Amino acid sequence: MIKDLLLDFLDILFPILLYQFIVLTKPVFKRSPLKNKIFLGMLCGIAITLSMLLPSPISNDLDGDLRNIPLIISLLYGGFIGGAISFTCFSISRFLIDLQGFLHGFFSSFVTAALVCAVTSIFVPQFHKRTPKNRFFIVMGLWFVTFMATLCALMNQSQASEMNMFLVVQVGLLQLAAMCMSVFLMEVTIHTNTMQEQILHSEKLSIAGHLASSVAHELRSPLTVIKGFIQLALRDTEGKTKHYLETTVSELKRVEYVIDDYLNYAKPQIEKVEVLSLADVFHQMNELIYPLSQMNNVRVEMNSEGNLWVRADKSKLIQALNNVVKNSIEASKSQQGIVSIHAYQADQLDVCIKICDNGCGMSGEELDKLGTPFYSTQNNGTGLGLMVTCKIIKAFDGKIDFKSEKGKGTEVSILMPMITNC
Repeated sequence: MIKDLLLDFLDILFPILLYQFIVLTKPVFKRSPLKNKIFLGMLCGIAITLSMLLPSPISNDLDGDLRNIPLIISLLYGGFIGGAISFTCFSISRFLIDLQGFLHGFFSSFVTAALVCAVTSIFVPQFHKRTPKNRFFIVMGLWFVTFMATLCALMNQSQASEMNMFLVVQVGLLQLAAMCMSVFLMEVTIHTNTMQEQILHSEKLSIAGHLASSVAHELRSPLTVIKGFIQLALRDTEGKTKHYLETTVSELKRVEYVIDDYLNYAKPQIEKVEVLSLADVFHQMNELIYPLSQMNNVRVEMNSEGNLWVRADKSKLIQALNNVVKNSIEASKSQQGIVSIHAYQADQLDVCIKICDNGCGMSGEELDKLGTPFYSTQNNGTGLGLMVTCKIIKAFDGKIDFKSEKGKGTEVSILMPMITNC
């Protein structure tokens, strides 16, 4: 019996180990959360099937009790999609075993598994947002619930007289060990994925910083000379030639703007840090944003609660906020957009600046890439503006968070420390 239980243990862990190996070595699963969930659900379904069929088809539901582990893992770590796939695999396997005459009680087993899924589903929506420690305690609590549910199911099948308490203890301890190992493997996978993404992000930031400091300075001097000579030539030209030269000057200004973004990203020039009123900042922003909003037929609503003060460089803070607002305006221009900018006291320590639009929105994959070097959702964008914004906000000990849904707009929340002695 011990040998069979250990083989059952391996039946559960092998698919999870395979999941860990493939996810960490195949970038396609990192880029596509849906494929990740489907793959996890399929592997957990395989683990359930192996648990019920190997080393031999189960003769009672206690022998196949380890099937609940991949069922819970697929739901918590793969969401409802992964859970639905593994539950379907369980139902099909359990039904086929009944048809072969190995045991009866499909309905009772089905209801027990459905109950396990229902209890587990309560924790699914917020599970990934919790700390690893809290996730571990949740899974351990679910292990206890499922183990008790299985015992109740056995009693309903009139198997209580056949139950060996020593066997029950063995199965319970083995299930606990398998659950702990499964959670450990999943948490290691998540942690390794996160570390890989952070390392890749840091490398991209480092490359962008080196490019900013080396290329920008080299380009600025010849551009200044070119721009100066073209402006001199404008004095003595007329007609189409003058129009061409004016267009050239405007394009050179755009190039200078991109170079400034590179320089600001490499090292934001925080010249004068002072205590600012957000109402004054919004008033000055309005003068800069109004022409762009009118040109794109977008209504901008801007308001701030009174007595909100922050410590920052005024010009840099306005630049950071303008970058976000411009993105919101450009995303909303094709559908009579509305962009709202609201500042309020989030708590006793922080001020929140919330920028919302009703534009095209972004998918989860696009949202994950925001703020990374050279990524932009605009056709002619460089991605530098948002990179600079993130760096400026961070320089003022602030935090920036993005929430978006495709077709339903975007919400940007900027938290900054509040100054209370003003």
